[in-house]
Amino acid sequence: MNPRIPRPFYSLAKFIQSKKSAKIGGGILVAFMVLILAGTFLVPYSPSAISSDHDSPPSLAHPFGTDFEGHDLLSQVVWGSYPSLFVGIMAALGATVIGLVVGVMAGFFERLEGLLSGVADVILTFPPLPLMILLGSMLPATDLLITIILIIVLWPVIARAIRSQVLSLKQKPFVETARVSGMSNFELISKVIIPEVVPLAIAYFVLTVSAAIVFVTALQFLGVGSPNEISWGSILYWAQQFGFYSGDWWWILAPGLSVTIIATAFALLGFSAEEVMNPRLRT
Repeated sequence: MNPRIPRPFYSLAKFIQSKKSAKIGGGILVAFMVLILAGTFLVPYSPSAISSDHDSPPSLAHPFGTDFEGHDLLSQVVWGSYPSLFVGIMAALGATVIGLVVGVMAGFFERLEGLLSGVADVILTFPPLPLMILLGSMLPATDLLITIILIIVLWPVIARAIRSQVLSLKQKPFVETARVSGMSNFELISKVIIPEVVPLAIAYFVLTVSAAIVFVTALQFLGVGSPNEISWGSILYWAQQFGFYSGDWWWILAPGLSVTIIATAFALLGFSAEEVMNPRLRT
């Protein structure tokens, strides 16, 4: 073990390297990202360009087919991946940061536990998708608003997991030794507690990206957001408006498979990382 690498990070990295599901998820993610990045240079059509081929099934000219206006669906899926992935990753990042801070505070300070855990429990009592639709309908939905809505819905799960880990850590001998040595609460949190729980937060971040991408696509599919911005959700939104009735199965299949593949890749990585960092899941 490299002495410069903290023990939890070393355990996480070593476990992921030996976990088959993590390798599969990582391989899928890398391959998908390469295809997306290369596609922006290789796809010959603009996502907004209109061709004479309307409602055309997959062909050599249009591998993913075209929609009712003649847009090339391959270029739309490639370019539409960027806003979908960006919103999902930023929402997961924000939820993880808030969940980490709240979880550490609730687990370390007994006086704050009731208040912070109560707020998280209130949010968790609401079904996530209806709650997000309700929040999104109050204001003109933008990518920023959708990101904030996702953060509000997703952070409590992370906070509860971090809180449980902190409560367990407080009983460890090395934490008590650090306290007896004269460390302040701030030093204990910043130098002892947080380095131990950050790997678990990273595992939940990867797992939350998967959920966030599915949620943002679902919200855009239901009309929360701008349907004129090209994204996986907006492609599905227009597909359910026009593609269902004309039998354009390829219009639905292309973005649907993209969401499924990328969400599965993040989920495999997240579950693998959580398994080693969450004591309740260790065998």
